[in-house]
Amino acid sequence: MKNLLLVALLLAGAGAVPASAQRHVQHISSWGAHLGRSEKGDFYELSYTSMLTNRLALRASGLRDAGNLAGRGEYASYVGRVLLAPQLFHLGEVAYVHLLLGAGAGYERTGENGTSELGADAKEPQRFTYGPQAGAEVDCFLGNRLSLVATATKGYLLNNPLIDQWPGYASAGLRYHFR
Repeated sequence: MKNLLLVALLLAGAGAVPASAQRHVQHISSWGAHLGRSEKGDFYELSYTSMLTNRLALRASGLRDAGNLAGRGEYASYVGRVLLAPQLFHLGEVAYVHLLLGAGAGYERTGENGTSELGADAKEPQRFTYGPQAGAEVDCFLGNRLSLVATATKGYLLNNPLIDQWPGYASAGLRYHFR
C-alpha cells in the first residue's frame, strides 16, 4: 500500500503544481477505488462520482464485503449504492467534505465453501437486502486530477439480512478526477 501511495504521489506531481480552482465544479467526474473494513469483515469498492452542481455530487458504487461469521462460516456480500453528496464545507482547495445520503441494495451469502456449522451438505443461505445509508467523506487533493478519499457510512437493511442489520463501512482510497 505504501508503494502504491508513493507512485500515486509521483504521478500526480504532488507539490510540483499549485492547486487550481477546478476542484468541485459542475460536470467534473471521478472514478475511485477504495479498500476498507466493515463491522464484520473487509471490503473493496469501485465508485463513480459526478458533480451535478458546484456543491452537489451523485455517487454510484459497487462493493464486495467478505469475512467470517461465528456459526454461519464465511460470507460474501455484494452491494450497489447510490448516494447524493452535498458539500458540507471545504478547506481551501485541498480538502472537501461531503455528506452522503442515499440507499443501497445487495445480495448476501453465508456458509460459503461449506464453512457453516451445519456442514458441507447444508444449503447455503442467501438473501437480497436493501435500505437507506448515510455517512460522510473527505477528498484530499494531491493535484488537479488525483485525490485521497476517506469514507464512512452506516446503513439499515430491510428484508431480514443474514450478516448485519446495521452495516457500517469505513474506507480509504484513491480517486481520479476528469472532465
